Amino acid sequence: MYVYDRVKPVGLLLGIFLMVIGIVFLVTPDRVTEFLAVFIGAVITVFGIFRIISVVVRWNVAINRALLLIFGIIILLAGVFMLFNPDTTITLAGAVTGIIAIMLAVDRFITANRFKGSANIVPTVISGLIHLLFGLGMIFSAIVVFSIIIVLVGIYLLVAGFMFTFSALFFHDF
Repeated sequence: MYVYDRVKPVGLLLGIFLMVIGIVFLVTPDRVTEFLAVFIGAVITVFGIFRIISVVVRWNVAINRALLLIFGIIILLAGVFMLFNPDTTITLAGAVTGIIAIMLAVDRFITANRFKGSANIVPTVISGLIHLLFGLGMIFSAIVVFSIIIVLVGIYLLVAGFMFTFSALFFHDF
């Protein structure tokens, strides 16, 4: 009981934190999506700066230093672009995700065709259709699909927060 009493506040705080984040995700999915795009842009910008500094500091011993410096500058410019153009970042990320999903759909359809007559292909075809629909949605409306994903994550975080809180308060199993 003594150990539980010491970690109970952690469970309560974690539960409340998850609920608050879940509510933020549910109430403002567009803002969360934009924040994540800007955050990714900031991380890429910092990485670009790090790459440039790394090359400059090791200039005398670096192999392919000019190429590495150009690579760092390109990363820096991409990060800055992403910082100031979150909608474009989301659209591009959605397009890449959509293309990957469509490629996975094609793979599922080819697999279903290969096993036609020798196995139940219905689950494989359904999987292919889900990939295809998701991929098309990401390509044609990435911002909306990302907002839907953010809402789903918000629901999960809200439920997880309630579970942590109830677990810490009533079930004593945190």
